[in-house]
Amino acid sequence: MVRRPDIGYWDEGLDLADPANYAGATLPFGTANLLPAVAHRSLQFAYLEDEAVWTRDWVAIGTAADLPEEGDLLPFTLGYHGIHIQRISGGGLEGRFNMAQHGGCRIVPTQCQNGTKTKCSFTSCGYSRDRKPISIAREGGNTAAMYQYLGLRPERLYPVRTFTLGSVVFANVDPEGHAPGWKDDVAVPEALQAGRATRTAEQWFEFDANWKIAGQSLAFVEEEIFADRHILEGWRGTADGERIDVLWLFPNLVILSKGIEACVVVIQQTALGKTLFRTQVFVAAGASATNPDAWLALVSQAGERAETLQRAIAAQPAANDDRSAEETDGSQDVQTDLSGWWLQRALIDRLVTMPKVESDVPMYQPVGNYMI
Repeated sequence: MVRRPDIGYWDEGLDLADPANYAGATLPFGTANLLPAVAHRSLQFAYLEDEAVWTRDWVAIGTAADLPEEGDLLPFTLGYHGIHIQRISGGGLEGRFNMAQHGGCRIVPTQCQNGTKTKCSFTSCGYSRDRKPISIAREGGNTAAMYQYLGLRPERLYPVRTFTLGSVVFANVDPEGHAPGWKDDVAVPEALQAGRATRTAEQWFEFDANWKIAGQSLAFVEEEIFADRHILEGWRGTADGERIDVLWLFPNLVILSKGIEACVVVIQQTALGKTLFRTQVFVAAGASATNPDAWLALVSQAGERAETLQRAIAAQPAANDDRSAEETDGSQDVQTDLSGWWLQRALIDRLVTMPKVESDVPMYQPVGNYMI
C-alpha cells in the first residue's frame, strides 16, 4: 500500500472504487462494455490496482533460469513495492522487501509520483525501473549493486512469500494472503516442467500501452477452454495453420506454447501507458530449439497491436466531459476480445471484493500526496 485507501480513489469525476461504474463491463460476453478509459490512464486507478491486485495476488516475477546459482538475485518492482528474490543455500528461494523502499529519500519526490517508473541511482526504489538479475558468477559477492537491495543484514528485511509453478517464480507481498489455490488447476507445458526446461532466448520489450491492454493483445484467444477468476486457458491459430495454446494467470503471466516449446511473458507496468514484456523462450530438456526468434516476433507483434488500442483509448475524452456517449464514439463500445473480457471481469472482481479500510488517524497535510 502506498497511500491511505480510506481517502478514496477519484478521477475524472468518478469514484473508481464504486462497482456501479463497472456494471456494464461485467455483463456476458458479446454484451459487456469495455472498461472505462480512465482505467487505462489514471494514476488514481493505478493506486487502486496496487491496493486490490498487486499487494494481494500471486504475481509472476521471473523464472528459475533467472536465478541459476546460489546468491543470484532477481529484483522486481511489484506495483509500487520494491522486492527481490534470491537463490539461497540448498537451492531454495527467499523473497524480501528491498532495503530502501524509496531509494533512501526522506519523502517520495513529486517526480516519482507521476505513474512512471523512473531511472534512479538508488536502484532499490519502489518507484524505479528494474535492472536484470544480479549474477554472483558475473559480479562476485555482495556487490554495491546488490547492497541496494540486501543492505548489510538481509535476514532483517521484511519477508516476501514465494511460490514456483514449473519453472516460473511467483511472489506475494500480502502477509495474510492464501497459498495459490489455483496451482493444481494449471497444466504446465512440457517445456516448463521443473528441472527439465532449457531457456533458448530472452528479451525485454517495452510498449506504449497500459498493462491491461498489452495483456489482452498478447493473450488473444479464438476459443476459451477454461476460465475462472485466476486462470484463462484457450487457443488461437497461426497463419500456417498451427495451434498455439494460451494460458493467462491473473494478473501478469502469459504462457504461449506449442508442442515442446513455450514462451513465458511476465507483464510489468512501467508507466500508466507503458508495459514491459519480460520474455523468455523455453524448450523441453533434450530437445532442439526450432526458432525462438519466431516467438519473440509474436510478442513484438502483440505489443504493436496494444499500442494501436492504447492510442484509441487516449483519444477518448474524460469521463466528466460534457459530450455524450454518442459524440465521444467509444465510451459504450462492446468488448469483443475474449481475453480482454476475462481480464476486466477478473480485475473488477478484485476491486469490489477488496477489504475496506477505515482510519481515524488525522490528516495534517494535503491528502493528494499523502504517502505511507
